[in-house]
Amino acid sequence: MQDLATSREKLNIIDAKMKELYLERMAVIKEVTAYKKANGIATYDPKRESEMKERLSKDVPEGLKAYYLEFLETILKTSKDLQDE
Repeated sequence: MQDLATSREKLNIIDAKMKELYLERMAVIKEVTAYKKANGIATYDPKRESEMKERLSKDVPEGLKAYYLEFLETILKTSKDLQDE
């Protein structure tokens, strides 16, 4: 078993990577939003959202799947909120 400080340092590294990816994702969301607005496409696409959740969660262990889907829901909500600004 590792000590707590070592585990927390690993979490800090992971969290920094997640932050970077989140910011990158939101920048792409702005691009998608601009395209959709320019082309009269609705910002919310329930089919795409459903396909995304299914694709990304298919190999998540059952004990973590509900938590992962909740995580995805939060990301999707903030993405939709940004699109609706």
